Amino acid sequence: MTTFTRVLLNERRRGGRHLLLNPEAMHAAISAAFPPDTSKEHGRILWRVDHHKAKHEHVLYIVGPEKPTVEHIVEQAGWDTRPGQIADYDRFIHAIQNGQQWHFELVANPTKSIPQSRGTRGKVVPLTTVNTQLNWLLENAPRHGFSVSSDDIVTARVIESHLLSFQRNSHQSRNMVCITTARFEGELTVVDAAALRHTLMNGIGRARGYGCGLLTLAKRDSRW
Repeated sequence: MTTFTRVLLNERRRGGRHLLLNPEAMHAAISAAFPPDTSKEHGRILWRVDHHKAKHEHVLYIVGPEKPTVEHIVEQAGWDTRPGQIADYDRFIHAIQNGQQWHFELVANPTKSIPQSRGTRGKVVPLTTVNTQLNWLLENAPRHGFSVSSDDIVTARVIESHLLSFQRNSHQSRNMVCITTARFEGELTVVDAAALRHTLMNGIGRARGYGCGLLTLAKRDSRW
């Protein structure tokens, strides 16, 4: 069962600030919400944090292939009076049909691969300007089941872009990780329902373990 989880985060708590500022720590906390034998056969574990300035809210969204246990995140970084909200996401996903139009939001890690000499893998570099990031979305949207252009009018925009830098700890060393993120929003049209269903469960692009790749849909007159 694919689930969609919503957790309110409290930036005034030390644990809340720690998770909001450190994608490695957030990744670890979300991984701990699922059993270690969770299978990726029916989708990946995806997450995203949305900041609603008008409401002074920080909302963590998680999509996963089974029901998570998020009490430790609430205890560490949320409010005891606001437990995590977990919903069955399958019914929504399976209702996706060609031709539907949705408002969408997406935080992604737009990149491109630069060919190297024969026999070596291409070098992956970040896309850092609004135009290149938007072109990345336009180029990748069709294979993910949707379109963000109509009659030569682009129906998506980049509303913010950030460079995330943090330490990633491994058993052998500590490495500095730098990820360029772009937050997209706008209107999309479903062109391949099966592909879009797969995208909703598996994400888009790189850095999906660090808060990128989760596409969310809402009715055009509402927001998540």
